[in-house]
Amino acid sequence: MPCCGLCFDDPRQNTMMKKELFINLIGMTRYEVGQEMGYGLNRFEEDVWNYEVGKTWLGKRIILTLTFKDDKASELSLSKSFKKR
Repeated sequence: MPCCGLCFDDPRQNTMMKKELFINLIGMTRYEVGQEMGYGLNRFEEDVWNYEVGKTWLGKRIILTLTFKDDKASELSLSKSFKKR
């Protein structure tokens, strides 16, 4: 049983992350996103926030990038990278 809508017990499911899992973040304020996802290393004033939301079976990090416009999340994208930041 997953602990929340963003986590999986089966590690194979982490490689199949889709934007639909995070679409609820669009339209949220920075404060609301911080409460939902945590602040991590993101600075409150920045317009782009990044979260590591999983790993592929090869070890690539799955990165969620949120872009804020007018203090609300307006865009999101998922990317994969071996880089830490």
